[in-house]
Amino acid sequence: MLGPIPCLVLGIGLILFFLLYWRLHPFLALISTSFICAFLSDQIPLLEAIPTVTGGFAELMGRIGFLLVLASIIGKCLVDSGAATRIIRSFSNTFGEGREEYSFLASSFVLSMPVFFDTVFYLLAPLVRAAYARKKRDYVLMICAAAAGGAVTHALVPPTPGPIVVAQTLDISLGLTFLVGTLASIVPAMVGGIWYANFLNRRITIVPQEVYGASIEELEEVALQSDEELPSLVASLTPIVLPVAMISLVTVATMIAGDAGVPPVIQLIGDKDVAFLVGAAAAIILVVVHNRIRFRDFFKTLEPALASGTVIAFITCAGGAFGKVLTESGVGQVVADASRDWGMSLLTLAFITAALIRVAQGSATVAMITTAGIIAPAIAASDLAYNPVYLVGMIGFGATTTPWMNDSGFWIVCKMAGLTEAETVKVWTILLTIVAFTGFGWIWLLSKVLPLV
Repeated sequence: MLGPIPCLVLGIGLILFFLLYWRLHPFLALISTSFICAFLSDQIPLLEAIPTVTGGFAELMGRIGFLLVLASIIGKCLVDSGAATRIIRSFSNTFGEGREEYSFLASSFVLSMPVFFDTVFYLLAPLVRAAYARKKRDYVLMICAAAAGGAVTHALVPPTPGPIVVAQTLDISLGLTFLVGTLASIVPAMVGGIWYANFLNRRITIVPQEVYGASIEELEEVALQSDEELPSLVASLTPIVLPVAMISLVTVATMIAGDAGVPPVIQLIGDKDVAFLVGAAAAIILVVVHNRIRFRDFFKTLEPALASGTVIAFITCAGGAFGKVLTESGVGQVVADASRDWGMSLLTLAFITAALIRVAQGSATVAMITTAGIIAPAIAASDLAYNPVYLVGMIGFGATTTPWMNDSGFWIVCKMAGLTEAETVKVWTILLTIVAFTGFGWIWLLSKVLPLV
């Protein structure tokens, strides 16, 4: 039987072994590890091992499963309706000709909140290539900007899976997570997507290779639509802004009046599931009305989004099961004691843990889920001088750092941007490492200047 730390080490080792050597699906890797650690932990009775795993899975599924599927629907609808393209063009018009890097940074920053990074980059890559074809220069600058904005909000801002799971695991309001995550994302995105992008652009010249693929052609077809064929900016932003506004309403009301003073109607309006159900409904209506199709026909096209959202929900909830096992095994108290004895803050510990797991196995989301399970039980045992919402950001930035060839995003950027592997290291690996360590310093500063306690 294993104590807390051996159980933790075994768990992380098994996840890496299953993912890297056996190439198991992340769900199978996480759930198998959860069962093995539950049976071997000396803190979990043998008859409680299976209920601990299934209970952790069911608990997280009840909290976020519905939301993740709704987020997939919103992302699918934004792409299909042309709303994503409208948002990109609006940013381009705002920043003006010759400042395309700001347009791509802002577009990816906003779109990666409800739309997964790979989809956003699939959408932006043809537009970056089109801008390069027009300018015949600054390809590195524009592709770095497009990558930086999306990577940051994908790791820090709900409703993408990583931030949602971490916030729920640490018992942090999604509204507060959204607000602080957005604030924490701006400076690192600018440093990586503008400063480093300009620095690298002055030193290397990249001519993109040819890129083929039916999915790209479909996105290019949407991207090349005229302005008259696209929905309005207000309609395009509604599925994103509406749920965020509804959730934030309760957050603000609670900060002003406390839980007891918030009317039940406002609490219902700001419920995360209600808010994103309304956002998904708005996104579906946008596609149906703008594309002039019947609801019955449209729902057939939603099947890939539903399948994707379901798979993501199962992976994240398997991570929740692993986190439950770690909690019951007593890891949290040990981590809290180590943090206190070594003089290392939980912020630093959260960043380092997420970074090590990310570098080892490649997936930012798996790194965030695993780290949240390790850190969560330590919060109650620690006397924090800042709001634990900052731990969400630290875990997100730790899981962002140093992506290399075991990261799916590495190959998405490599192939979609038409780069060589060596060029991708400069444009993706070094870029996100700079973003992550800038984020570490920025969140540390925010926790001191604006502790929110």
